[in-house]
This record gives sequence, C-alpha cells and structure tokens, in this order.
Amino acid sequence: MPHTDDDTVLALAIRDLIEANKSALLIDDVLYGNHGMIPQASAAVVTAMGKRRQLAGVSAPGGRTQNELMVGIDLHWSKVGNEDTERQAADSRGTALESLIHEDTTVGGIIIHGFITDVDRGDSVLPNSTGSNSMFRTVRMMYRGTTKTYLSPPAAP
Repeated sequence: MPHTDDDTVLALAIRDLIEANKSALLIDDVLYGNHGMIPQASAAVVTAMGKRRQLAGVSAPGGRTQNELMVGIDLHWSKVGNEDTERQAADSRGTALESLIHEDTTVGGIIIHGFITDVDRGDSVLPNSTGSNSMFRTVRMMYRGTTKTYLSPPAAP
C-alpha cells in the first residue's frame, strides 16, 4: 500500500482503529472533526490537524517530500463521581488509547512511522444540548506520522 501525504486519511484510519476498540477502551462515542458537544459521557474526538513538508530529493518530476502528518486526539470523560477515582479512570483510558495506537506504528502501512508525541491532561468545558455547559476530564494527544511521497508520481517505465 502506498504511503499517504493526506492528514485526513491518517486521521480517519486512527478514528476507525479507535472505533473498532471502543468497547475495550470503555468509550461511548468516537467522533471525527471539531465537536462542540459530546452526546454521551465519554468520547474520543479525532481531528486532522494539518501537515508539514520538506524537500527530500528531486528523483521525479516535482520532487520527493518528507511529510509530517498531524492528528489530534481528545479523550473526554464526564462520569459523575469522586474526582480522584474519575480522574484516574480518564487518565487510564488515555494511556490505554495511547498503547493501542502504538501497536501499529505504520497504521496499516499508510505511513512510514508515527506515534503520539504530546499528552496533556486537564479539563474541557463544552456546551450541551440544554444550552448549559458540561465539564469533561480530558486527555489531549497529538499524533505525528512521517511519510515520503512524490509531489507528482514518477512516470511508469
């Protein structure tokens, strides 16, 4: 399978991986894009965050580039309960999610290598359907994947 230089392709592959494992992660919903509301008590929100390129050779028309693809993953947890217990539960789910993603650093072969580079823990305030706000314990992660692709495909021999 050829590598991708499209951050949305990578983000959707990560979203599908989390969706396939949401029961084991104890996550209610897996969402794509920038969501202002979370419909249930927990969700993983996956967002394509862009890409960076640099020239890696001119072996084909247009040249070859090394690409850094960025994907944001926010794990939100809002179960009501003892803060100590529920914060640990949110952090544990974040760690399990990170471990799941690191099981295949090529994401099914669409990138050369990728991993979560940043993990931040805290709280997020999101609006809910009643017009008030909901507080979520959040684990925010940044995934960075590397590929090399051609700007224009080389001519067939």
